[in-house]
Amino acid sequence: MLWQKNFRWTHKLPNCFPKTNYYVAIDRIHTLKLDASWRPIEIIDSFKAFNMCYTGRAEVVREYTDEDLYPFPAVIVLKKYISTRKINLNCNRKNVAWRDNNICQYCGNKFKFKDITMDHVIPKSRGGDKCWTNIVAACKKCNNDKNDRTPHEANMPLIRSPYIPEGSIFSHLRGITVPHEWNDFL
Repeated sequence: MLWQKNFRWTHKLPNCFPKTNYYVAIDRIHTLKLDASWRPIEIIDSFKAFNMCYTGRAEVVREYTDEDLYPFPAVIVLKKYISTRKINLNCNRKNVAWRDNNICQYCGNKFKFKDITMDHVIPKSRGGDKCWTNIVAACKKCNNDKNDRTPHEANMPLIRSPYIPEGSIFSHLRGITVPHEWNDFL
């Protein structure tokens, strides 16, 4: 099996995988992880997938066919069943902007990601938590205009109330080009 070879490890280049005379950066290579019933459960980096196969926790289903790279696993399947769990998304700026579609929830205009901020509906100074039901996407101008007030006090009603988005395997596909090796499993 390809995954049982001996490798010469080095600490010269962080987050790289050696391939004979040169190194392959693995930051942009992802692997689709399937549970034992062949349902997609997660997208992980290929280095982690390689380690799972090498240690016997998973098996390779498909490999990437790029001839320039060592054959990294494109799709792996776990050997054990795991309980189906709900995917929780972190409440961070990237996910809030995705949930609100980069639209300011006060003025209704669409902005680039770099121009979107996270606004606390109930300000932090009044005990507002950083949670999905208290955070909305806002442009910098509206966030400054609202300042340390509630939307009602600032006379800036919300376009849509904040909510907890439902996470799925497709939530992780944002920003990732889906390789053709995954098509049969999604």
